[in-house]
Amino acid sequence: MLYSNNRFNSFAQHRFPHSSFMQANESTDMMLRLANLSNQQQWILYTAECQRPKYQELAAYHIQCDRIIHMKPSQYRSELDIAIQAIQSGNASAVVASNNISPTNQKLLIKLGQQHHCAVFFECSTINAVH
Repeated sequence: MLYSNNRFNSFAQHRFPHSSFMQANESTDMMLRLANLSNQQQWILYTAECQRPKYQELAAYHIQCDRIIHMKPSQYRSELDIAIQAIQSGNASAVVASNNISPTNQKLLIKLGQQHHCAVFFECSTINAVH
């Protein structure tokens, strides 16, 4: 996770050298935030480029699984376009996108998320992940 925000608390996390300890902490922070956000009457959207969230992991953090949407890959729209539309719709409390999105566009999504009270998370993409 590079950045996370919601209407009550905004913070940035800098990327650290890849270590399993740091990745575990970042993942835990994201999951705790998603648990809180899943109590809202809005969706949590994972883009197709993100690994499908596992039920056991969601349940372990008490995330409302019925609020999770994992998008299918689009033949016509980019991950960035899909994330922008999800944020602007006002129907998402959070969007989880891959870190394949350029740093400039990540900043755009973060700012857009702040304007629409939608948390934005970036995670390592998992190309050809087994679901």
